[in-house]
Amino acid sequence: MNKILHIIPAAGKASRIGGIPKFLLPIGEENFLIKFHVQNLLANIPNVKKVIAVSSENYESVKRMDLNAEIIRVDTQTMNETVSLVVQQYQEYENYVLTMPDTYYEDNLFMENLYKIHIQNKHLITLGVWSAMEYQIGRLGQVMLNEDEVVDVVDKDINCKYKHVWGVIAWNKSINKYIDNEDPHIGYILKPALNNDINIKFTKATGTYFDCGTFSEYKRLIDNIN
Repeated sequence: MNKILHIIPAAGKASRIGGIPKFLLPIGEENFLIKFHVQNLLANIPNVKKVIAVSSENYESVKRMDLNAEIIRVDTQTMNETVSLVVQQYQEYENYVLTMPDTYYEDNLFMENLYKIHIQNKHLITLGVWSAMEYQIGRLGQVMLNEDEVVDVVDKDINCKYKHVWGVIAWNKSINKYIDNEDPHIGYILKPALNNDINIKFTKATGTYFDCGTFSEYKRLIDNIN
């Protein structure tokens, strides 16, 4: 069975808006960003196990949300450290997909497409990419694409002219050797992979990608869904 581990890293301590962890920001009545990731993404694929990794500070709050996911407590300094702890606990899985819990996508179905492309074609890394909005330039990881592969990636560079941003990543267990716990996020595996001639595939999503790292971006999301 082509099982995949859906990792939702929510252990950050500094990512807050008005004192609220970004992944707990509301996006509707009794709905929150992290709930969107559990209920809307890959929810129809039975061989996907969802794991939320959350800090001790927010563990009880997330548990009370009664989400359809396994919740584990981690106290880490970086996203990569969190990811490393999760994959160590679930060694039976050979493929992973990671979504960042303070983000939102209009195209929910693209995740199933990404899953199918990654698993069925036995890719080592597959990215979910979006057309970059002008205000996102320099704030997100941007990628240069050819017909079917990622050929370069640049992280948060205002001078970067690439027309797409990435927001979701799937990868095979063999890529774990590129995870450095000192690096701030999982995107830092992409450059070493490219430098070692590993093909990075992608699938394009429609609509807009929202990274609610700032109040202005969160407001754009709320204005859009309302």
